[in-house]
Parts: sequence; structure tokens; C-alpha cells
Amino acid sequence: MKTVVMAINSNKLAGLALRAEGMALALVLVFTASLLVIGAAVITYAVNEKLIASYNCSDIRLLYIVESGLETGIAILGDDFYYDAEITDSCGGGSFTVYFTDEYQHYRATGPDEEGQEYFEGQIEVRFIRSVGTLGEHSKVRSIAVEEDGQGSINVLRWYKVFPVH
Repeated sequence: MKTVVMAINSNKLAGLALRAEGMALALVLVFTASLLVIGAAVITYAVNEKLIASYNCSDIRLLYIVESGLETGIAILGDDFYYDAEITDSCGGGSFTVYFTDEYQHYRATGPDEEGQEYFEGQIEVRFIRSVGTLGEHSKVRSIAVEEDGQGSINVLRWYKVFPVH
């Protein structure tokens, strides 16, 4: 007898599914759920794009801070080509430290560098300026090789790659 009751109940359910009563509510729920999913996806995309733009802006600011340190180093070597002390200053919401040396310190003393170019060995009038810029928790390093010409001007011989510091 229970089997017959279940058969009757399943027939009633099948009949309800075929009728249009209650379908409007189901359609509204499905439509609302789909709008919520699409809205959440758009909001997530917008938040991620804003974060990416913020990181890119900070990275560009940090690069300008590093380059302002190099420009400061060039200006100081213009006054005294053999200046040797480090310089620390603030700029653009961050800070930079400039180091001066007569030797290229990133690689071995002889042989080509990372781009296959030879060092400036045997050239007494070549100095290297390294600037370390810091903005918040992030920092970058950039180095240049400079020389003093006969009139006391500073010429940049080479810009080296930007190395992030962790």
C-alpha cells in the first residue's frame, strides 16, 4: 500500500511541474541569482584593476625616486668627481641612497657583463653611481657608469638594468 501512495505523490509532483503555477517565482529567483553572480564578477574585476593601477603607479614613483638619486649623484660628481661618501635624501614620498665607487661591484672583476659588454677596465676617469630607492616596503636599485670629459662635464657611459631589492 505504501508503494501506491508514493506513486500517487509522484504523480501529483509531475502534475505540478507541468502547470505554470509557481514558475514565475522560480524564474525570478534564477534571474536574480544570475544578476548577483554577474555583479560580483564585475566588482571583483574592478577591484583587481584598481589594485593593478595602484601597484603600477607606485612602481613608476619608485623608478623616479631612484633616477632622482642618480641625478643627484651626477650633480655631485660634477662638483667633485672623486666624491666618495654616500648620500641619503627623501623625494616623492620615498627616499634614496646614492653610493659612489670606482669599481663595478655587481659582477666579477674581469670578463663581459650580463649584456655581453666589456667593463671599463683601465679607464681611470670612470666612476659608478648606484642609487637605491625605497618607497614603503619596496625598493629598487639602478647603476650608471659616468666619466668626466676634458671640460669638467659628466657624461653617462651606460645605464644598467633595474634590480629589485627584496
